[in-house]
Amino acid sequence: MKINTFTNLAFRVLIYLALRKNHLVKTSDIADAYFVSFNHLKKVITLLIEQGYVTGTKGRGGGITLAKEAEEINLGDVFRLTVEDVALAECFASPTNKCVISPACRLKSILQNAADKFISELDQFTLYDLVKDREGALAMHLAIDFIEVE
Repeated sequence: MKINTFTNLAFRVLIYLALRKNHLVKTSDIADAYFVSFNHLKKVITLLIEQGYVTGTKGRGGGITLAKEAEEINLGDVFRLTVEDVALAECFASPTNKCVISPACRLKSILQNAADKFISELDQFTLYDLVKDREGALAMHLAIDFIEVE
């Protein structure tokens, strides 16, 4: 299973903001740190703001910050919010499913069970778990100064 770019960027934005706790961060700084498209990142950040994970301030001195504590941001919730409803197999793509064995096949239920377990594993972790005890190393790779997460 591979997460999409949008979901991946959402996690990376949150990690970056957790390292810069209570500091306004410019979208361009995050885009530069991760070498990703500013415009694509803007779409991700817009969703994170709309859903209450990030707070944004417009204008020259504006930027974004986490709207919640890192411990309150559940990875499973972020995944569900950002992942596209991708059909794992053709039989998931109803009504366009043309698989002739769908009525008798167990593959759909097995794949759905596997996907549910994948997401339930993410439910066990928060943003804090991603950055705890790794702040220095993460900040070094992003070429930023980090702010203590605790």
